[in-house]
Amino acid sequence: MKDLHEQATRWDRWAPHYDEDTRNQNPSAAAAVLSDLAGDGAALELGIGTGRVAFPLAEWGTPVFGLDVSQKMISRLEERQEQMPEERSPVQARIGDMARFELGTHYPLVYVIASAFFLLTKQEDQVSCFRSAAKHLTSQGRFVVEAAVPHTSGMASERQQMIVREMSEEHLEWSAFVHDPVRQIVRAQEVRVGPDGCRLLPNVMRYAYPAELDLMAQLAGLRLERRTADWEGSPFTATSTHHVSVYSHQPVGNDTSPPTRASA
Repeated sequence: MKDLHEQATRWDRWAPHYDEDTRNQNPSAAAAVLSDLAGDGAALELGIGTGRVAFPLAEWGTPVFGLDVSQKMISRLEERQEQMPEERSPVQARIGDMARFELGTHYPLVYVIASAFFLLTKQEDQVSCFRSAAKHLTSQGRFVVEAAVPHTSGMASERQQMIVREMSEEHLEWSAFVHDPVRQIVRAQEVRVGPDGCRLLPNVMRYAYPAELDLMAQLAGLRLERRTADWEGSPFTATSTHHVSVYSHQPVGNDTSPPTRASA
């Protein structure tokens, strides 16, 4: 519960700035892929935030329900929902722990994107997330995880590093990172200095490599169906910085053949 409270506090601080920070990230390709996977059913998003991807997905006709630890993120999502046309599919959210949840319903699609899975800072919580997702999938449902590949994306490349994001005559933004390779933990701090003063936006993540995620899936009764390098379906290679992994239920019986890694 302590970790959950700390994450909620962090993302409450991020909430007023999140939409502006992600304004240049186009969610159209992700929404198209997710809509195809959901088919005629609804989708469950873990770590829904302000609805950056949920609303474009709803425009494809997919109702979206989401969980998030931050009440301020959900409040901003609800503000956006009020401004949307009534004929568009609904987006709804509630406070919840994406590691352990019981909603009493099944979805053809459960997804967690933008490395939000790594916000679970303990391996046992990440395994529990896979198990909770698996319990909420229909028999033909899919669990989709989009995340960074730690070393090739730079997430785990240095023990400590600092990156200047933006700089002007009156404005400076930089990010500081401390990496614990033993625990696979990265602690980050976004620092923003300007005419209005100094603002700190912290974050903590536990990264996991694709092979570790595949093992978590197996523990939850899921198997890797396909993995691509992006939402456009580019092949996943040794130099890919991100991955989109699609998991489905393991076949009934004793099939122990390895999962395929074909591109979408």
